[in-house]
Amino acid sequence: MNRVIQWGTGNVGKHALRTIVERGDLELAGVKVYNEAKRGLDAGELLGREPLGVSCVVDLEEVLAIQADCVSFNGLGAHDPQAFDRTVDELCTLLRHGFNVTCSALEHLVYPAMMPDAQKKLEEACHEGGTSFYDTGINPGYAMDFWPITLTRLSRSIEQIRVLEVVDMKAYDSLMVRSFMGFGLPPGQRTPMDDMHLDWRTSPFYASMLEVADAMDLTIETVRYQREEGLTERDIEVAVGTFEAGTVAVNKMTYTGVVGGHDFFVHSWVWRTSDEVHPEWGVGDHWECDIDGDPNIHSNLELSTTLDAGRPVSLTVATLNVNAIPTLCSAPPGVYTNLTLPNFAGGYRTIDGVPTRRR
Repeated sequence: MNRVIQWGTGNVGKHALRTIVERGDLELAGVKVYNEAKRGLDAGELLGREPLGVSCVVDLEEVLAIQADCVSFNGLGAHDPQAFDRTVDELCTLLRHGFNVTCSALEHLVYPAMMPDAQKKLEEACHEGGTSFYDTGINPGYAMDFWPITLTRLSRSIEQIRVLEVVDMKAYDSLMVRSFMGFGLPPGQRTPMDDMHLDWRTSPFYASMLEVADAMDLTIETVRYQREEGLTERDIEVAVGTFEAGTVAVNKMTYTGVVGGHDFFVHSWVWRTSDEVHPEWGVGDHWECDIDGDPNIHSNLELSTTLDAGRPVSLTVATLNVNAIPTLCSAPPGVYTNLTLPNFAGGYRTIDGVPTRRR
């Protein structure tokens, strides 16, 4: 049985904490929180259940004092170079200390080859600590990469691969919805999100596309980024406040990867705070993958959850990390991706509400 420290208890981290506690082959060893008000709380309180005998800690030194095999790292993402580097250094500290790490915080590291300096630091830390590292990002690292990669195993020939993510953000209470993504702003304004993706060679969106291309032994010649805006015709109330009529209520972003002079990869994200605006772009929470070729393939994922944040996209980010823990802990030291970590399954079967996974 692997002992696990849960790092972060936000929208993703709370889902991860619940998954760790309910899996029969994992043992919760500790919980790292950012809010001083949570210091000393029993982890069970965060889940609205009976005490678990594990108290929340805040400081890194307290985390390092815990006996554990792995850290499920669901800290805040990093959207500027300095914050990115600080988080990488933090991850390296955990790896050198002897903790294996599964991570969702740094989207770029879903395919570390695009960040060679960070990859080198992580590999050196894994070598020093005899540990392993696996990052899924918050895309999550399945829909835009591992899913289409898996579907291509059915193909004889492929002309184009299209992947679409649709996420309902009306209940998102993070101020990043407005300040970073540009919701609620007048149309035509350049946002920090645009700045992240306009240079495709450093965008986390490109990381997933590059992973698919490398899996297929293809070379991406260039990538085009486009963001289309959908404006609300009336004032709307969402979790982060009021968006006035005439402001952005829906963002549709598209990354088009050119291979052999043709648009081969088309990755699109529709993030919305209103179902009334451009419903033809897709509503709800779902993912689609289309492969034009022989055979033509259409695959659709529709997910839902009623627990914790109630957001299936947050849940799947968490489960991708947690379900990888037993496989990662048994793997040789190193930095792993979807292409190199051995296949693993997730979830557990219950009989009368009792997990049957062996311990």
